[in-house]
Amino acid sequence: MRLAVFFVLLSLAWAAEDYYKLLGIERSADQREIRKAFKKLAVTEHPDKKTDDPDAHEKFIKLTTAYEVLKDPELRKKYDLWGEEGLDNNKRPQYQSYTYYQNNFGIYDDDPQIVTLSRTDYYDSVVDSDKMWFINFYSPQCSHCHTLAPVWRKIAKALEGVIRIGAVNCEDDWHLCNEIQIRSYPTLMWYPSKSKEHYGHKYKDVKDYEKLMKFVMSKVETKIQELNVKAWENLQNGNQTIKKPTLVLICRKDHYCFTWDERKRVASIFDTIVDVKVLNCQDDDCGSLLTDTTTNAVYLPAQTTSELKPVLFEELYELEDLVKKVLDQLPEPKDISEEKFWEIKSQLEKKSNGGWLVCFYIGHATEFDVTLKKLPTLLKDVNLAKVNCGRYSSLCKNLNINYYPLWGVLKPGGAFETSHGKSNLNEVANFAKSSMKATNLWDLSKDQIDSIMSSGSNEPWFLDWYAPWCPPCMKFLPEFRRASLQFDPSVVRFGTIDCTKHSDTCRQYNIRSYPTAMLINGTTTTYFSANQRTWWYITEFIKETMNPTVIRLTSENFEKKLVKKLIRDIWVVDYFAPWCGPCRQLAPEWNKVAKALKELSFVKIASVDCEADRTLCREQAVDSYPTIRLYPKNSVGTKKVLEYSGSRDHVSMLNWITNFFPVEVREIEDWRLDQEVLQSDEAVLVDYYAPWCSHCISLEPQFAIAAQMLEDKVRFVKVNCDNYRFACRKAEIRGYPSLKLYAFEKDRKSLSAGLRLQGTTAAQIRDEVLNILPEKYLVEHDEL
Repeated sequence: MRLAVFFVLLSLAWAAEDYYKLLGIERSADQREIRKAFKKLAVTEHPDKKTDDPDAHEKFIKLTTAYEVLKDPELRKKYDLWGEEGLDNNKRPQYQSYTYYQNNFGIYDDDPQIVTLSRTDYYDSVVDSDKMWFINFYSPQCSHCHTLAPVWRKIAKALEGVIRIGAVNCEDDWHLCNEIQIRSYPTLMWYPSKSKEHYGHKYKDVKDYEKLMKFVMSKVETKIQELNVKAWENLQNGNQTIKKPTLVLICRKDHYCFTWDERKRVASIFDTIVDVKVLNCQDDDCGSLLTDTTTNAVYLPAQTTSELKPVLFEELYELEDLVKKVLDQLPEPKDISEEKFWEIKSQLEKKSNGGWLVCFYIGHATEFDVTLKKLPTLLKDVNLAKVNCGRYSSLCKNLNINYYPLWGVLKPGGAFETSHGKSNLNEVANFAKSSMKATNLWDLSKDQIDSIMSSGSNEPWFLDWYAPWCPPCMKFLPEFRRASLQFDPSVVRFGTIDCTKHSDTCRQYNIRSYPTAMLINGTTTTYFSANQRTWWYITEFIKETMNPTVIRLTSENFEKKLVKKLIRDIWVVDYFAPWCGPCRQLAPEWNKVAKALKELSFVKIASVDCEADRTLCREQAVDSYPTIRLYPKNSVGTKKVLEYSGSRDHVSMLNWITNFFPVEVREIEDWRLDQEVLQSDEAVLVDYYAPWCSHCISLEPQFAIAAQMLEDKVRFVKVNCDNYRFACRKAEIRGYPSLKLYAFEKDRKSLSAGLRLQGTTAAQIRDEVLNILPEKYLVEHDEL
């Protein structure tokens, strides 16, 4: 039975209970952990089971409400920031019958070998993965899906560490299933390693264990060398150096040496770190090392000395036992204590090299163990260690470690940063390498955040407020890390704040969305709001904010600079409020406008913070944000003003501003070309363009700016090739925009003879023209 339940006055009825505590999860829990926690409660606390509890229905509504909010990224963000008060109380969640939660709710949520994938996980983890994936797209309402489930679990257990087995619940993630055109359930799709294909390949054979295993093993590519007795003797006698740990499976007459598929599985599990070989021999000629007939595998460690130290494995018949034996032989990062951790951090604060990658863990699993063993081969110049958070819980709590395994980097200089990516080998190694370089980036504690935000720090800080479950945040972090490499800590420091760990602090400082990035410089806070959140835009934002091209107008300097402006000057002012979303979006575009016009001394690009100078903005009758006003040439002070109402991208704004420049770029008709270009005594630069061409639109303001720079040296005109196609064909124009300079006598013989320019910015056009312009035009004139 399905019952409709409502959010009506929930906050009044239930005294603001913490949704995370209701479900018994950490604030950093991912979607899988949220589902598992709710399912566990749903089958024990459901009203169908609690028939003797009159409050069971109300209690279950609380649990359902918590689940519905936390499973939805947008609702979860609102809840994290504002609590229940930030939610829509008119929304109607639903809960299902007991049997639904018992039998149909997330079939594979409790299976550790099966990765339950969301849409984000699918694109981040499956596409271009280092391992092959085999994924089951299912519906919990589908009987065939339930029939397949025990087979799929058996497959996942048998292939743990060989490939990755996934599952997608198409009731929960129907957008993803629709995108990749899943039309029936269950649908099994396999994805080769390093494949960039978004849709995978459909499995079309019988869905039983034997057929599925045969299919997967046919796709697993491994190299297993077969040894003869002579090659084996060379290994035993030290005649061949063992560069990599080697596992030799011994095949004797009437003696078990694992099947071909099992050999491929073990070779795939230990890919890149252990060579797997097979020795075929008879009972009497297996070499002096193998006198005991119970030995069916030998582990040969990589030789660091001339002495060979083989390890004999006896009477092994199960693949799981063999894998465990090999894992026991491989070295792994050493365990360190809490005292040792702080000692290492203290030492790193005093030097600029020798960072550490630390794994915080509880318990072990095959893939996790393999990752630990493989890391030393990928990170040869990085110190490795692990911390058992069951034993050193106070250290993990102090560092806000609240799920496992979690990887952290202690950097030269003492900074500490944790990873929020996946725990597969390549992602851990890549995180360690990039984080180790980013010594100018810190995971901040509450005390550090308070010190920075209260202007207790004299150093500028660029801060990233984020949540690990937020996909845009995870995409922004690597860009943030890379941007930190561009600045010395003496210029600006970089800090990250995890709002799942510091939720109260994020609310205290009014963080309304993730990610939120800002530059704190003394008492001034400037938000980073570029549409493209890349390291380059971050770098440009910081440089511009700390050394602004845009003039900052305040109540103290407004009259001196603008009211008493020179009559020849053009001022363009952005009146904004820092809390205004459109104002934040405008800021990076406004900086581009200022940079484009900075070489024109008569153009002043400015801004006024109407939050800081409310009286000034009221006096100027500014009643909405952002307001962009232009005070033109030949006007006194603020008596004449024009207001901009177009698109707020820098090209559109530049095109508007250039309309008020003193040197006009004239558009001419085709019949004027002979008189005004070919018969002219002046140097003429022609812009052949088409009005629908995006590159032409971008070039237009740059062309107008260059016209001001080259006044009295070159005359600038433009021709619309949509209107005058014959003239443009005569000029041999084959693409738009095309710039042609007519300055030499030979250039004036025909329209096709002009010199083509390649510049796309005003400065490039100016420099290119000055390099080729005849001497007679290079006469010095007074500045504009």
